[in-house]
Amino acid sequence: MRVSIGVITKDFNSLEPIDEFLENASKNNHKIYSVIIVYSHGCDFRLVESLEKKVKVFLVKINDAPEIKEQLIKMNLSTENIEILINCPALKKYGKVPYGLNRNYALIKALLSGSEALVFIDTDVYPRVLVKKDDEVKEKEIDFIGRHLEYLKKEEVIITTSDYSGYYIIPPMNFTGMKELFIGLQKEDAYEFLRNFDEHNCLNLVNDKKRKIFETDKILGGNVAIKLSALKELPPFFSTVYNVNGDYVLSRGEDTLLGIKLKKSDKKCIDIDTKIFHNTFGNYPEIPDIKKDKSIKDRFYYTCLGWIGRNPFLNWLKEEDVEKIKNRQRKSIIIGSKAVASYLNDERFLILPEALEISYHNLERVISEYKNTMRAWNDFIEKLEKR
Repeated sequence: MRVSIGVITKDFNSLEPIDEFLENASKNNHKIYSVIIVYSHGCDFRLVESLEKKVKVFLVKINDAPEIKEQLIKMNLSTENIEILINCPALKKYGKVPYGLNRNYALIKALLSGSEALVFIDTDVYPRVLVKKDDEVKEKEIDFIGRHLEYLKKEEVIITTSDYSGYYIIPPMNFTGMKELFIGLQKEDAYEFLRNFDEHNCLNLVNDKKRKIFETDKILGGNVAIKLSALKELPPFFSTVYNVNGDYVLSRGEDTLLGIKLKKSDKKCIDIDTKIFHNTFGNYPEIPDIKKDKSIKDRFYYTCLGWIGRNPFLNWLKEEDVEKIKNRQRKSIIIGSKAVASYLNDERFLILPEALEISYHNLERVISEYKNTMRAWNDFIEKLEKR
């Protein structure tokens, strides 16, 4: 199986962690067909030259991909569908690229360049897991590509994925009104985990000796392998950008669509229980302190806005009662936003209820964008099969 590694980034200015994943693959006798790097702003071309000595590299820039565009034209895709697939107005206007469009660039390039499987890695993950041994947390290297391929090679499996070890994206915190905050963010499960943060400091570990493999609809974009031969079953990634009082914010959950779509097919997505190390805040093993570290507070703020931006579309996609959920979230987020703003001494969080209203107000626009994306994607896949 020709396996490519896909990386999305704003600026390509480091070989880390790509070089580690390539070394890990080589150690375990896996040949990597190519590395696909999708970037939107800057690129250190000397690093690309260095990487090309080890592996075939496809470098793709958002809004500047003439090779892809030419191939799509030759496939007789309409101008409108090509624009939907590879044009990013948000980058031109606001300097932002939706996560979904970013990943679709890599997916399209992989499909057009002969890859048979695409493995996405984020720029802050590594091919090892965190385990506890003799009351000490240690890093243990694993056969990352091998674990994905073990299940991806099965006929009925189209995607393999898993979560992360390392510090949880929400750092330790505790305050009255926290439950309401996470209900408002539609992250109730996070509250249950955070309630006991004094036991684990929000550090996720793995029991690597007792892996539990199971079918799932929860896909993690930075630890996922996709079988490209199952073209008809492949939905695109999808997310959007929304405006919160002049601040253009990326919605999260671009990988959610894949899980929901696969649920309705006879193909499977398998969690391989390989929670690779995620250096979430860039300073592991330091315990994240959201009150003292501004960068952690900033990240949490934009994560909250990202979830709020995702939720209305997610609820619509799951065919939930959108209005009923919105009313519950509104009541909770009003309480939770005041509580977290006070706890963190940061008035920015007071805007969360307004962001929720904006997000639900935008739902029709987002649904329209989604339907356009699906139409263009289906056209692409149909023409690709006929090539």
